[in-house]
Amino acid sequence: MDDARRAMFADELEMRGSPLCDCAGEGAPVSPATGARVAHRCGCAAVRASALIRRAASLTRHARECGCTEADREAALFWERELMGRRPAPPRGS
Repeated sequence: MDDARRAMFADELEMRGSPLCDCAGEGAPVSPATGARVAHRCGCAAVRASALIRRAASLTRHARECGCTEADREAALFWERELMGRRPAPPRGS
């Protein structure tokens, strides 16, 4: 899957009313950094899923709106560990 498709799917996950949203019942989300209304609270499952899909291709919508990059950093660390784990082992005797 290319980066453009990843971003398209991730944007759909972050839309208001996303079925993955676990912060909807907590009132209107507001950016702690700017005070502006945002689609989801920091740490919302929809934002974390979006970050995982994007990998390192782009920032989440939440990061662009809120300024919080916690989910993006968490996803980057996940993919770094995941991809490092898939490296073939060095040949024996090296």
